[in-house]
Amino acid sequence: MHSPASALIGASSIDGSVIRISTTRGPKIRIARAWFRFAIGSLVLAGLLSLVLVVGRLPFLGWLFTDPLFFKRALVVHVDLAIVVWFQAGTLAFLGLALGPRLPRGLTAVALALAAAGIIGLLIGALMPGAQPVLSNYVPVIDHPIFFGGLISWFAGAGLFFILALTTPAPAGSKILTASTVIALRGSAAANVLALITFLGAWQTTPAAAPAIYYELIFWGGGHVLQAANVAAMLGLWLHLLHRWSGQIILSPTAMTALIAALVLPQLILPLLAFSGTTASSYFSMATHLMRWTIFPVVLVVLCVVTTQVWRQRAALNWRDYRFIGLAGSATLTVLGFILGSFIRQSSTLVPGHYHCAIGAVTLALMAAAYDFCTDVVPVRTTSTPPRYAGLQLLLFGGGQAVFGLGFALAGAYGLGRKQYGIEQHVRSLGEYLGLSIMGLGGLVAVAGGIFFLAVMLRRLGAWPKRATTLI
Repeated sequence: MHSPASALIGASSIDGSVIRISTTRGPKIRIARAWFRFAIGSLVLAGLLSLVLVVGRLPFLGWLFTDPLFFKRALVVHVDLAIVVWFQAGTLAFLGLALGPRLPRGLTAVALALAAAGIIGLLIGALMPGAQPVLSNYVPVIDHPIFFGGLISWFAGAGLFFILALTTPAPAGSKILTASTVIALRGSAAANVLALITFLGAWQTTPAAAPAIYYELIFWGGGHVLQAANVAAMLGLWLHLLHRWSGQIILSPTAMTALIAALVLPQLILPLLAFSGTTASSYFSMATHLMRWTIFPVVLVVLCVVTTQVWRQRAALNWRDYRFIGLAGSATLTVLGFILGSFIRQSSTLVPGHYHCAIGAVTLALMAAAYDFCTDVVPVRTTSTPPRYAGLQLLLFGGGQAVFGLGFALAGAYGLGRKQYGIEQHVRSLGEYLGLSIMGLGGLVAVAGGIFFLAVMLRRLGAWPKRATTLI
């Protein structure tokens, strides 16, 4: 069996395609690198904002923050960077890697410029005195023109690149990612575009209302489509990790196309419902039903195929490989999220328990794939060895995220309400206290794993050669 490093440094890869690496200037790889830097940078900024939230709670530093809404504004930007920007930029980085040789330079430059301006706008929005934060589901916002300018700019840049990814043919003879992985990533691109169209339709048809209701209606439908987009990207990264770990391609392009179509095509109804009016009951209920019934069947089919293939080859595999740890951890969090979601009957902390397992699964898959991005696919100067302790980092984050979700779920099982902080929480029972304690412990471990990941990534990015690698 070929090693991943030899497959990329040599002439042939595991799947038989030819990959040649040169050290000449490579503008196509710089496209992928730019989106990857946005992805990592968004996590760094989100972490700094979370640090601001902690520092602001210290009594001897309270005088620095005179605006009582600043912390919730920081929370809004933190969530948008850690979920929306991180997931979309990570997906775009791998799409750029797969399609880079065919992407038009001018339009990709426009997309990157819009995305950069968007992130700046989001950050400035957090600093606007008196601006009202709205903790709407999926995409929380700050009710200020600068923030919305940033959000629209980011979505415009990401959306333009997603459209380019859908309309650009994959280059022949250069398969950095397998064909099935690229199909899944393009399915994610299609779902992301559908989400943006749904946002646009909701914005046009939603009547004026209190900010909490207004923005909830605008982002409800498209937010659900974003979850399908994230799952499609995660499935593609699963196949990528499995291929790099075991050398096997378990799903043909035809089979993967059918599965992604089953996931993405039903989402087409949500833009139509959004343009028809967001106050109709069908808009709310259909989004929920689509998320409930289109995601888990596709994921379970892929999981069953992956598990069967891994079991057949178990004697020949390296179970300590970080790719397996990332794949197994992401799959475990996904299944745990499904289980917790099946118990939701009312609005309690069981909802964020389910949700944090789901987004943790996507994040873990992106983290594991990021190591490949930085080592084998885009070599670091003269070495292509994987980073030390990558497996430990993935275990810390994945395990912490699982405990975090379970703690939230336990508190929710005893009726603890969601979106309540500090004195707003009414903790009445031992179960709620125990659940929140477990949640806090898991959160600390997950944060430690996240900081570990960012430290490794920033070191790798700093070591990238100035002359970009060209993959032909």
